[in-house]
Amino acid sequence: MRIVVGGADGAIGRGVSARLVSLGHDVVGIGARRPESWSGAVEFVTSTDYAADAVKGADAVLRCGGTSIAPHYSVEHSGGNAIVVRTALVLGRHVDDAVLRRFTGAVVFDDGSADRPLQVVHAHDVERVLVRALLESDLPAGRVDVAAAGHTTLRAIAAAVGRRVVKVPGPLGRIVAGPKVTAPTMDTTGMRDWGFTPTFDVAQAIEDFALACRGRIAVAGTVHDIPWRLPRVLQIPAVDAPAADGIEPVPAGPGDVTGEFDTPIDPRFPAFIATNLSEALAGPFSPSSASVTVLGTRAAGLVISERLRPGGAVQREMSVRTTGVFGHRLYAGITTGHFMAHTVPFIDPALVLSGFFGHTEDGLELFGEHLPPVEPRGLVRQLRGGLTFANCLVGLSAGSHGDTKAFAADVQRLEAAATDPATLDDDRLRELILLGRDHVVHGWVLSSASILLCAGYGVVMRLLCGRDVMPAAGDELVSAQALSAVHRLAAAARRDPVAARLLSEPETDAAALAAQAPAFSAALNTELALIGHRGPGEVEMRSATYADDPDLLIRMVTKALTALPRELPRLPAVPLRARPVAVAAASQLREREVRRDRMVRAIWVLRRLLREQGRRMVDAGELGAVDDVFYLLVDELDAPPPDLAGIVARRRAEQATLQGLVPPEAFSGRWTPTEAATTAFQGGEVLHGIGVSGGSARGRVRVVHAETIDDLQPGEVLVAKVTDVGYTPAFAYAAAVVTELGGPTSHAAIVAREFGVPCVVNARGATARLVTGTVVEVDGATGEVTVLGA
Repeated sequence: MRIVVGGADGAIGRGVSARLVSLGHDVVGIGARRPESWSGAVEFVTSTDYAADAVKGADAVLRCGGTSIAPHYSVEHSGGNAIVVRTALVLGRHVDDAVLRRFTGAVVFDDGSADRPLQVVHAHDVERVLVRALLESDLPAGRVDVAAAGHTTLRAIAAAVGRRVVKVPGPLGRIVAGPKVTAPTMDTTGMRDWGFTPTFDVAQAIEDFALACRGRIAVAGTVHDIPWRLPRVLQIPAVDAPAADGIEPVPAGPGDVTGEFDTPIDPRFPAFIATNLSEALAGPFSPSSASVTVLGTRAAGLVISERLRPGGAVQREMSVRTTGVFGHRLYAGITTGHFMAHTVPFIDPALVLSGFFGHTEDGLELFGEHLPPVEPRGLVRQLRGGLTFANCLVGLSAGSHGDTKAFAADVQRLEAAATDPATLDDDRLRELILLGRDHVVHGWVLSSASILLCAGYGVVMRLLCGRDVMPAAGDELVSAQALSAVHRLAAAARRDPVAARLLSEPETDAAALAAQAPAFSAALNTELALIGHRGPGEVEMRSATYADDPDLLIRMVTKALTALPRELPRLPAVPLRARPVAVAAASQLREREVRRDRMVRAIWVLRRLLREQGRRMVDAGELGAVDDVFYLLVDELDAPPPDLAGIVARRRAEQATLQGLVPPEAFSGRWTPTEAATTAFQGGEVLHGIGVSGGSARGRVRVVHAETIDDLQPGEVLVAKVTDVGYTPAFAYAAAVVTELGGPTSHAAIVAREFGVPCVVNARGATARLVTGTVVEVDGATGEVTVLGA
């Protein structure tokens, strides 16, 4: 069907349009301004009135009327049937209209109606009703009212979003209070006749709306982000829409290797580099991962661009393509990163970039044929950048603990709601999946802001110390919990002869330990409650975690029993003048890891919900296997496109094709698969990287990936593209760690420093040219990996 959506620049219009596109319909959006999130592949007509040409030939038209406080929608079919949908006060975590402005002021003014009964409805329920009205032409004409069962009050909503209600009497009250938050009483008989029941009750709608209000304040009728808080992103810019100056994005790869979800690039920002997430989200990743983690990294880029504010085409590129997808693998925009680093005052941008990416970008052509308009990096710009930099550092540091605490509570509520997914009705299950996705997206925003803060403190430390000084994060570092858990369980096994004997047997599993070594089994369950949501490849939706496969953790503990104890390293002393900054830097490093940990836990909950959805779709005959659900986008579960089985088969085939490719570590403008290096390092040759954790060790190489981490044996040198937190339990018995990607602030570097594991990162070519079984010596101070022989 061809459907015209008027008011497509509003939250409801955007939501309805996205659902219709997912369902496979041809959509034309009409509005005063094209939304940033509007896909370049979907038509949009900019007009203050309905464009007659766009409406011609449409099978159905949606027109928006009323006010944001009391909206109504008119649905007209080509056959003449018309339906008017009236709604109660629309709430939800993505609303961005007068309702959000009314409840994000410093206070909520009472015009005398604060305690009157008030009906509300969630935006998602309104979208579902409108989609039905547009697609089902046989529905009865006339009016249908949509509202959740029950009532609330303006005062109750204000309390839920943390605002105080202030009574202003007389005519002045009517002026300062703004539009009345009242609507006609909803007669929901027609809604029930349609067989429609809202998914959100009143309390759930208000709780969800509070997420939109958090971190925002309305001043003079405009909603602003509170400088020291990080609110949820309401719109994520589309990657395929033309830039404001007309530059069209172009494919970066040849057609036979460009995946369905790959990113077209702005030719003025051509350089991209593989990110430190390469193992947590090992490619080619699944479509469900693309619709969760990739969306999160893009939201993070938007927030960072708004904080650094370089302006113009550079800021737009940051907000759209801080990260890109190529061959269904995640890359960082290194040209964008170069301009981002330029916002840091009085520091060589190359030093900032090397902290994230090491030297992988060395020799890479960062700029295209046409440079974007950029203000010269003169003294005035650097001073302005210094003020922006200081504002970010001080402001975000001040609010970081509050943001982290609120996010942890959000994830905890999600986990409580999803304790037993099998008991959820279908609509509630899908809503929790959407909520889980949005929590993960916000988790990426928070984590990326922490990375920005850590980089900022690193710059200040360099200015104060004259060199890179990494402060100790301390034993409570969340990303080290998995490694600490292995050490604790190994110690418990040494104290328990029965457990030690069982662990020495090749077939021991969790069930045998529970039956014969209950004390050790209880300790294992305690650790799984703490770290069970983590595991190799933990950001990929298809991956298994330690909770899914406790035997993997048990085998790691068994190997750790034979490892020799390590002497904890002595980190370089921090000069007295830099110690306050070092304390703040260490605090932010810990915050970063807490945020990332809670985000991964949200992914773990979301993974369980998706598997339950997959089971139901298999039972309904829509999918052939439970894991097929990971080949659908999260939004496609609520608005399924035609031929789900065909889509899954096509995407599985595409992933198999991309799996056979070797993507480049970095490229500029165009990328093609690279030939895997076939020349192994010979005895006496030296591989150079960045030493991030001192000490030296000898051992045999073991090249591992997320699915082969269990192959690592005690005393071997762990070699990987990059390691993430899910790999760190293996640090307990690895002689040393070598990664191809990463810099001094990567997870491998941080954990290795805390536990005294010799570690070299950014050792390019390590996984291709260091052969499993080769004996090497790793120097974690100099960054040299010397091949000693077979």
